[in-house]
Amino acid sequence: MTSPRTTLSLVDTDPAELAVDAIVIGVHSQTAEQESGSPAATLLLASGAESIAAAFDGKLTETLALLGATGGAGEVIKLATLGTVTAPVVAAVGLGPEPTGAA
Repeated sequence: MTSPRTTLSLVDTDPAELAVDAIVIGVHSQTAEQESGSPAATLLLASGAESIAAAFDGKLTETLALLGATGGAGEVIKLATLGTVTAPVVAAVGLGPEPTGAA
């Protein structure tokens, strides 16, 4: 009996064009102030997800939020791409608040 094989590769290619089973992107949590003055949780895509966001016509963070994403550390939200990119699934991984200061 053989076991399924999992492979992880890091590449410097546009992720929207990769022929892979899933694309993993990072999502930061951030707080913005609503017109009412109360804080509202919003999502910020981590660097490298720009082409994926563009494939979703700029509505990727909105869609993830509708699915309950908060960007909290360790959170994982899976989203079917419905053909917007080559991969069938995008997995958004919560990274917590965006780090501040010099890198």
